[in-house]
Amino acid sequence: MLAAGGDVKVVSDTLGHSDTRITRDIYQSVFPQVTKDAAEATAKLVPLPRKAEAEEAARKARKARKEAKRAKKARAEGKKKTGEKAKRKKLKK
Repeated sequence: MLAAGGDVKVVSDTLGHSDTRITRDIYQSVFPQVTKDAAEATAKLVPLPRKAEAEEAARKARKARKEAKRAKKARAEGKKKTGEKAKRKKLKK
C-alpha cells in the first residue's frame, strides 16, 4: 500500500499497528522508492528561487558581455575616426 502511494496512517490502521512509527520503521526501509517519491513530490511543491535567480544572473551576464562588446567596438571605431582626422590634418599642413 505504501508503494502505491497510500497514506502511512491508513496503512498502519489496516495492518493493525498501534503507532504509525511501527509501520514506517518496518516498511519504509523496504521501499526506498517510496521515500524518494515523497521527497520528489515535496520538492515540486517548493519553489526554486535559486534556479530563477541563476537564470536572471546568466541573462544579466550575457547582457553585460554584449554591452562590453559594443563599447569596445565603439571605442575601436572612435580610434579609427580619430586616426583619420589626424591624417587629414597632417595632409593639410
